[in-house]
Amino acid sequence: MPRTPDRMNAISSAIQQLEDVMRTMVEENAALRKQLQGIVDQAGHFFNGQPARARRLDGVPAKRGRAFKFTDEQATGFRKQVEGGKSTASLAKELKVSLPTMYNTLKRAGWKGRGRGRGRPARARARDGMPRKRGRAFKFTDDQAGDFRKQVEGGKSAASLAKEHKVSLPTMYNTLKRAGWKGRK
Repeated sequence: MPRTPDRMNAISSAIQQLEDVMRTMVEENAALRKQLQGIVDQAGHFFNGQPARARRLDGVPAKRGRAFKFTDEQATGFRKQVEGGKSTASLAKELKVSLPTMYNTLKRAGWKGRGRGRGRPARARARDGMPRKRGRAFKFTDDQAGDFRKQVEGGKSAASLAKEHKVSLPTMYNTLKRAGWKGRK
């Protein structure tokens, strides 16, 4: 099909329009980039080039939440007072803070605690050569428990002994067991 000058002019003008639209888009893109760069430059001093959850220089995440009530220097001073003998509770009361706040402040200053671990001591204190008993005191002495054992082994029932001494049957059985009684045969 032969090309006519009218068709060539139409194609040429369409290409010219397309070129103009492309130039406009490139210029708008450059303008948008320039605006965006200006925004980034202005906001740069807010973030200082760091993301929102920045890490400190030592690699530890930055503290989140409420700011500390006391500075590190104050916390160190409190620690020295507590290690010098002042009670943590009195120091907290004096500073009008809660006891957990005081403990957290002391911990932040490197305080290791009151010098003893949590839970039971490694070895219970001896009393008369016997290990210390935990819980309530015994209702009967070891001598009484021995007498009860002899009576039960002699034929008296543990229930009658419990009733006689106004204690429960399990208490009587525990007393007999403490005296070395092995139970019914």
